[in-house]
Amino acid sequence: MFRKVLLSTTLVILMAGQAIASSCPKQMAAIDAALATTKISAGDKAKVMEMRKKGEMQHKSGDHAGSVKTLTEAQKILGMKM
Repeated sequence: MFRKVLLSTTLVILMAGQAIASSCPKQMAAIDAALATTKISAGDKAKVMEMRKKGEMQHKSGDHAGSVKTLTEAQKILGMKM
């Protein structure tokens, strides 16, 4: 019984991780599109570009939760609805 619960919990965690991992590229693409059209200050634009770069690095290194957090912050600066 305990093995089944442990296995089920592990599978749910792994599936959630995959869902988060696949959202990173979508967020990066949305940020790229918004940067091309959104009017923001040069300072904010530089900050968003740096955060987008950091989010991509986090994604590539496997830190998907960190990547989502960083990219979400960048989207907030851009005024994007999430």
